[in-house]
Amino acid sequence: MAAQPGAGVPTGGEADGTDEVADLFRALGRQIKVARERAGLCQKELGDRLGYGEETISSVERARRTPQPELLVAVDRLLEYGGLLASAAEDVERARTRRRVRHPEWFKDYASWSGRR
Repeated sequence: MAAQPGAGVPTGGEADGTDEVADLFRALGRQIKVARERAGLCQKELGDRLGYGEETISSVERARRTPQPELLVAVDRLLEYGGLLASAAEDVERARTRRRVRHPEWFKDYASWSGRR
């Protein structure tokens, strides 16, 4: 297996856990895709059955959109995935909270600088 470009190179998000959050969302997106393909469904068919748009399913599978806990549970139930996706719903909630409260590095610098006045 070839190494990914930039593998092992700090990206700036490692200190605040953002890389781990992105990795979680990417892994869940891949699992949704695997489950969907095993069921013989295209993204549109899965979306139609769950009440989501094809673009939403596509975006979640490609980790461009956060997999909502409700979606994980719905996919798990519909495709009889044995609770593997549903069990990650709590982890997604924690990761979403973590992502919401973090501040970009530039803001941390700005906040500490403006507080010195």
